[in-house]
Amino acid sequence: MSDLDVDPVTDADRPLTDAEFIARAAEALNPQELGPGFWVADVGAAVEAEDGQLFTGACIGGYLSVCAEISALSQLVAATGPTVRRVVAVWRSPDDGVLHVIPPCGRCRAFLRTLSQQNLDATIILGPGHRTTLAELLPYPGWHAEPVDEP
Repeated sequence: MSDLDVDPVTDADRPLTDAEFIARAAEALNPQELGPGFWVADVGAAVEAEDGQLFTGACIGGYLSVCAEISALSQLVAATGPTVRRVVAVWRSPDDGVLHVIPPCGRCRAFLRTLSQQNLDATIILGPGHRTTLAELLPYPGWHAEPVDEP
């Protein structure tokens, strides 16, 4: 079994490793080009709820523009609550078949933060052995206001 294979028998007994978590996101991939530049399911994502439940989703591109993370988060919110523990998104190169971990786009970062301020502490997987938090990805995660005029 490779480090990206997942053993479903042991998943309930322990948290998924980052490699297993990345593999779950990859399972959501089903790339299809519906028209020139209009791809669906070419990006997959996995989100882990605070209670350990795992949800996956795939993107819908083109003018519809539903990111994989938002697809997975909609399932999470419907089943449990708005707080997440981990997030990962992946894309597989059609040229060489290499799987890549990609960071959430700006809209997904803002969406995660809007769902729950606790999500600022969520772990974002950026690659094998490379993690950060949502707060570290956002340049100004809190309320920021600078005076323009002197009183």
